[in-house]
Amino acid sequence: MTLSPHRQHKIYIAATMRYGLGSKDPEEVAYYKQIKEKMKKDRENGNLGVSRSD
Repeated sequence: MTLSPHRQHKIYIAATMRYGLGSKDPEEVAYYKQIKEKMKKDRENGNLGVSRSD
């Protein structure tokens, strides 16, 4: 079963606000970890926010 867009959004919000995931569903946990890894890579590379052009 794939995650609905609504559930994906709720997991995304939880990950970006640094909340824990209250589910043990492997599919949801995998999506949560994927988002957390992407955020970690962006933080390490300095990709924070929108680049200024002026």
